[in-house]
Amino acid sequence: MTEIELSTEEKILKAAEEVFMRDGYDGSRMQDIADVAGINKALLHYYFRSKDKLFEKVFDAKIQSFFPKMGEKFSQDIPFLDKIHIFIEGYMDLLLKNPYLPLFVLNTVNNKDKSEFIKKLPIELSRQVAQSYYVEFKKGNVRELNPAQFIMSLMGMCIFPFLAKPILLDMFKADNDTFDKLMEERIQELKHYVTLIVTP
Repeated sequence: MTEIELSTEEKILKAAEEVFMRDGYDGSRMQDIADVAGINKALLHYYFRSKDKLFEKVFDAKIQSFFPKMGEKFSQDIPFLDKIHIFIEGYMDLLLKNPYLPLFVLNTVNNKDKSEFIKKLPIELSRQVAQSYYVEFKKGNVRELNPAQFIMSLMGMCIFPFLAKPILLDMFKADNDTFDKLMEERIQELKHYVTLIVTP
C-alpha cells in the first residue's frame, strides 16, 4: 500500500509509531505526530482525543503482532528450553524496536481502569508456558521449579533494563547505541542463564 492509498487514520498510526519510536512516549507530542502525518492537530484530535488513546492503538497492534506468534510457538512439539529461547529472542527484539512499551504498560495498568487493558497482555501465553513446562517436567527433561516464579523472573530479566535505561546509561557512561548493543548481547546471556536454571 502506497502513502497515497493510506487512509487518514492509517497515516496517523504510521506517524505515531514513528514518533513514539524516535522520541519515546514521554517525549512525543501530538503536534509532532500531526506534522509527520501531514495533517493539522485538530484533525488528529478528531481521530484520537489524546496521546494515550493513540498510543494504546499503536500498542494493540504490537501486542497482536507478537504474542499470538509466540503462542503458536508454544503449541509446537519442540523442547521447552527451545521455546523459551525463541521467546527471549522475540521478546527482546520487540523491546529493542519499542523500548517505551514496558513503561507505558506499567503506567496504564497503575493509573487507569485496567480491566480491559489487562486482557490484551500475554496472560494466555503465560498459561502455555506453564503447561509446556509440566509436560517436560513429567518427562524428566527439566528440573523442578515454580512456573509462576520462572515466568516472573524471565519477564523481569527482559524488561528491567528498558525500565531502568536512564540509570544504566549513566551507570555505564553509555549512549543509546551502546545500550542497544548491550541488549543484543543480553539475548545470549539470558538464554545461557535460563539453560542453567531449567536443565536438570
